[in-house]
Amino acid sequence: MKLPLPRDIPRRAAAVVVALALIASVVAGREEPSADPQTDRARESASAPTANGPAPQASLPDLDLDKLIRASRTDKITDLFASKAFIPAPSPAVAITPAPPPPPPAPTAPALPFRYFGKWVDGEKTVVFLWQNNEGRSVSAGDTVDGTYQIESITESSVNFVYLPLGSKQTLPITNPD
Repeated sequence: MKLPLPRDIPRRAAAVVVALALIASVVAGREEPSADPQTDRARESASAPTANGPAPQASLPDLDLDKLIRASRTDKITDLFASKAFIPAPSPAVAITPAPPPPPPAPTAPALPFRYFGKWVDGEKTVVFLWQNNEGRSVSAGDTVDGTYQIESITESSVNFVYLPLGSKQTLPITNPD
């Protein structure tokens, strides 16, 4: 005969549930003996049935009321809701000053706006033809161009300029014009 259950439960699952329930009832029924033998004797005498009814007052052990009073702890009050995690104490605040920003890079001269176009040599004087912004110029050593560049010297392989606002030197190589 099959028991009517609201759901079909496999027999193995039902057997496991019943076995666990039996084990739990056996474990729950066990009592551990207390550390105080006097309490164990009082429990045994209270649970032992007597023929005349309840046990007389004389057979009950005296209660030690001093054990019921807790020692007060007024010296330290604990917070029940405090976090149990270890959090290190904050270090004293030290004023951290940010490092000064690095100095700006030293200014540099812009790229030369000239292209070499040609050269003419007349005795000891050399004239160089330069091309700038679709405009040709002829310069020689010591000339100033646009108040910004001074021609320092002219050699067989280069024209040496001084960028006047910074005093920096720049070189334009002399190549065959294309």
